[in-house]
Amino acid sequence: MGASSSRLHPPQKQHPLLYERTTKLEDTLQQFMQLSLQNQKNTNASIKNLEVQVGQLAKQLADQQSGSFSTNTKTNPKEHCKVVSTRSGKKFGENNQNKKM
Repeated sequence: MGASSSRLHPPQKQHPLLYERTTKLEDTLQQFMQLSLQNQKNTNASIKNLEVQVGQLAKQLADQQSGSFSTNTKTNPKEHCKVVSTRSGKKFGENNQNKKM
């Protein structure tokens, strides 16, 4: 039985080069696994932050009153309107200043 056990588990002194390679491979694999785990944690945290931001945007959109003007409107200091221009660049009232719109 002693001879069969030596065939199953050869002493490590007989193959030091193989043992060193195995140890280096295990160390490299361990480092890779740790790096992968850290990257996964960072990715999960980034996804969570994005979910929070999307939720905040959805809440802001829901809170906005429909049909109201956006917050980038400018008040007319003279309190009268001569020309109205749209986002597309069309202008109304340049030639028809006396007409009500």
